[in-house]
Order: sequence, then C-alpha cells, then structure tokens
Amino acid sequence: MAIPDWKTGFEPAPDTSAAIRMIRPLLILFMTFAHLFIINHVGWMNSAATLDFDNWLMVFLKAGLAKSGVPLLSLISGYLAVVSLERYGYFRVLWRKAKRLVWPLFWFNLLFIILITYPAQSQDPMVRPDLEIYPFNLYGWFQATFAYYKLPANEPLYFLKDLYTCFLLLPLLLALSRIKVLNMLVIIWMAYKCIYLKSAFFFEVFPLWFIRFDIVFAFYIGILLYTWQKDLVIRNQRINLALVGLFLAATGLASAMYVVLARPEHVNLFLWADFVVKVCSVAGCVGIMSLLASQPGRISRVLHWLSPYAYTLFLTHLFTFYFFTRGYRDYLPSPQFFEISGVLYILSMLLLAIAVSILLKSAWSWLLAKRRASA
Repeated sequence: MAIPDWKTGFEPAPDTSAAIRMIRPLLILFMTFAHLFIINHVGWMNSAATLDFDNWLMVFLKAGLAKSGVPLLSLISGYLAVVSLERYGYFRVLWRKAKRLVWPLFWFNLLFIILITYPAQSQDPMVRPDLEIYPFNLYGWFQATFAYYKLPANEPLYFLKDLYTCFLLLPLLLALSRIKVLNMLVIIWMAYKCIYLKSAFFFEVFPLWFIRFDIVFAFYIGILLYTWQKDLVIRNQRINLALVGLFLAATGLASAMYVVLARPEHVNLFLWADFVVKVCSVAGCVGIMSLLASQPGRISRVLHWLSPYAYTLFLTHLFTFYFFTRGYRDYLPSPQFFEISGVLYILSMLLLAIAVSILLKSAWSWLLAKRRASA
C-alpha cells in the first residue's frame, strides 16, 4: 500500500513562528475571561436588560473577547498540522499530539476531580449536576476526565479533546482541501454546523463528536490557508488595523444586542451573531498578531517571554481561579464587578494565575533537566 505524499513544497514566512509565539499567550488570556466567576453574563443575555456601560462591558468580556481565543488557536493548529504531517507522518503526529493533548486532558481533569469537583459535589449536589462524581461513579469519572459527551471537570480542557479529534481527521481534511471544487461546499457545510450548534462530524460517535464544531471548522480553514500557500502574517498595516477595528466593532455591536434582546426570543439571531463574532475575532486576532510581528516593542517582548508558560496557564487557570475565589470570599466581602473591589479581584486573580503557571512550568522544566542530567 502506497504511503500518501502530503508534501506541498510551501514554506511559511520566517516570522510566522515568532508571530504565533506572541499571539498565543494573549489568546489564552482572552479564554480565561470565560471563567471569571464574578461575571454572570448569561443572566443578562437570557433576559432583556438596560443598555448601559456596565452591562455591555460584562457581556463584551465573556461573550465576546472570551470566545476569540479558541477559533484562532484552532486555525493555527490546522495550519501547523500540515507542517507536522509532512515532517513526521500521520501516526507519529497522532502519538506526539496524544502526549501533548490527551495526556494533559487526563491528568488535569483527574486532578480537578480529586481536588475540587468531588469534595464540592459531596457538599452540594448542584455543583456540576451533569457529572456523576459523588458518590464515586466510574462512568461519571470517565466522562469528566475525557470529555465523553460532556464538558470535562476542568471545563476549558474540552478544547484538548476536540483538537485531538481534528488531528484524527487530518488526512481527510487535508485531502478535501486539495479538491478545489469541494472547498466552498465544505466551508458552507461546516459553517452551517457551527451556526446551529451541531456536534457530530458525520455521526454521533465519540470521539467524532465536537463540543464546539467551530474548532474543526477553524482547523480546516488553517489547512486551507497552508494548502493555498498563504502566510498567516499580513504585511499591510492598514489592513491589519481595519481587521482589528472590524473585530472590536462587531463584538461591541453584538454585545449591545445581547444586552437589550432576550436570547430565548431571538435564538436564530443570536446564533448568527455568535458566528459572525467568531469569524471577525479570527480576522481581528490575525491583525493583532501581524501588528505585533511587524512592530516589535515592549508588548511584543512581554508576550514572547510569556509564551512558554501560556499552555500551563490554560491547563491550570481554573484551579487558581477556584481556590483564589474561595479564599477571597472566606476573608473579604464579596467583590462587586463595577467597583474597585471587583477590579482588584480580577487583576489579582489573573496575575496569580500567570504567576502560578510560570512557577509550575519552571519547576517542571527543572525536574526534567535534572532527570536528563542524572540519566
């Protein structure tokens, strides 16, 4: 049986890697906004409210910026997946990504169950009632660990499960990307599934079931861009500024709509608005990434320095948020989002989460270096 030749002969621009390193921590920081416990944006979106700056900002952060990290990270993963496939072959890619994605999915969910979900559910059954954790239930623990038709215990780690499924589908997606007459049909089909929150790629069979279908959609767009030999970094600064402006305008307008309209009464409108915001977020974040790459400065240097710790921040921020919030409420009055206490609470929690990720990553790297030296 002949082994498929995936090579395209395309080499991304030399500054692509640096651009990705700089945007990664910013995208993951955006993702952490979704888990700021002090902000309850769902209540505002489910019932029409007064449009004022406080309500708008709350929705803008959690329904806008917080959703902007996953699509571009997925697109970048698809773009780089073709490079990995050319270099290592399919099965080596799956093995490498299993160590990078599935292994952390297992350990950081299991640790979250033991430290947080199990004790919390033993005291209050309404903590994650969708998961059967307490009393001990093997199937419930399996679901919570591997995101088996449920959000996992450590909720943001669903991204790891969905992203690994994308790599399982990589040869099929790459083959489709090379059939030009099918490209637009596949894009429309995937967009439809994204808009109407469909989960199955073909059938409702795990793992080909996505918690967020926009992940595989963005992954496929990344593959297309590589197949079409397009750079991720845009050189025209006016275009970059326009893309960033489009992203902020679309997210701002959608956030205003989310506040003044009740979601249950305008379901289709909200679904389409969510999709438009995600598309604009990809364009806007590409613009930000390109600006950072073309105009290096203090912000670029800070993001470049934080980049090695970004993945650890993604894996651990919910631990930090949970224990910080519990400690804060034990000793201090409940913070108010629109007051000084709320600002200090959010900034302190974010800074602590970043510090914890730096300490953990540094400690792990030191242990690995020591182990190699003694081998």
